[in-house]
Amino acid sequence: MNQALDWAQRNNPTLIAARIGLRQREGALVHAERAVPANPQLGLEAADRDPPGGSASTDIGIRLSQEFWIAGQGGLRQRAAQARLTADEADLRFLQVATRSRVRAAFLDALVAERAVTTAQEVVAVNRDLADYAQRRLDAGQGTRMETNVARIGAGRARALLARAQSERAQARIRLRELLALAPDAPLQLEGRLKPTAPEIPDKQTLIERAVAQRDDLAAAASRVAAAHEDLQLARRQITPNLTVFGFYQEEEGARIAGGGVSLPLPVLHRYGGERQQAVAGLEAARLDRETLEREVRLQVLSALSALQAARQRVEAMSEEVVTAARENFALTQRAFQAGELGAPALTTAQDTLINTRRDHLDALRELVATGTELERATGGLIALGNAPVNE
Repeated sequence: MNQALDWAQRNNPTLIAARIGLRQREGALVHAERAVPANPQLGLEAADRDPPGGSASTDIGIRLSQEFWIAGQGGLRQRAAQARLTADEADLRFLQVATRSRVRAAFLDALVAERAVTTAQEVVAVNRDLADYAQRRLDAGQGTRMETNVARIGAGRARALLARAQSERAQARIRLRELLALAPDAPLQLEGRLKPTAPEIPDKQTLIERAVAQRDDLAAAASRVAAAHEDLQLARRQITPNLTVFGFYQEEEGARIAGGGVSLPLPVLHRYGGERQQAVAGLEAARLDRETLEREVRLQVLSALSALQAARQRVEAMSEEVVTAARENFALTQRAFQAGELGAPALTTAQDTLINTRRDHLDALRELVATGTELERATGGLIALGNAPVNE
């Protein structure tokens, strides 16, 4: 399982796409770190002068200008871009946690599916033997048609059970391959004995507070609030125009003229009221998203913790020992049936008990896997299911 988790961190397409997006955000930060709003501008001009009665001449002019921020807009842009990059980095970390939980669930589900096929094969074998025995008794004139039919029905149900288990195993392996970005023909050998284990879980309130501190998507939401706050400050400072400093050199009728000056736009007609209103709304939306997410995180932890506790109790109630007991009861019923001590109704009951107990056991394991991996995601990776190694 650890190999599968490491492989997914490197090769999962969703994570690769997120890392590419992060590089794009890094480029936006590089752009925001520029010292001035724009490149300097160089202007050249030339004109022929041909006054009446005078001699012709050529006038030339050169103008160089540079625009500057004068209200700290550059720093605000840079801090906003940095906050957005920080948010994307935190989102990537949370996506990695979520992907690990999905891979863990897929891996354990695949092991559950393997066990489902193994137990279904056992059920097929014992029911096939029983059906063969019932048919021989009938052919020898010692059994009844009802007993034979009951045995044949049990064998048919067992084969259907096996077919379904094999289909579910194939689907589970496909889901795991998808998360690992493996080609359909790539080898996939699962190692590990199915025994999901969870570390010690702290008390409910402590776990919630630790999850709130741990969740990187909450950290990302906080960084987006910071970015929105910088955007608002920038919108408020847009009313302060950028200053343009320029210098020029001219030659007119043999005279040389050099000088310089400053210029700035007058914020008279466009007062940037709409931009400020948008920025205020953006900050309010970012704060609402953060508050909503924090509330959802607390509820997710509560829900996943409650579900995991119930799943653990169900697994304990429907353990492998219970399945073994149902298998032994079926074998005892089979021997009693062969000895003529029990009839078809007892055989049907034993078949149903074996099939239902097996199903309940597997469902309990699947529920434990699902709730355990959901708690892993809800806590930002604080709580994660383990699994027994193959030789344990």
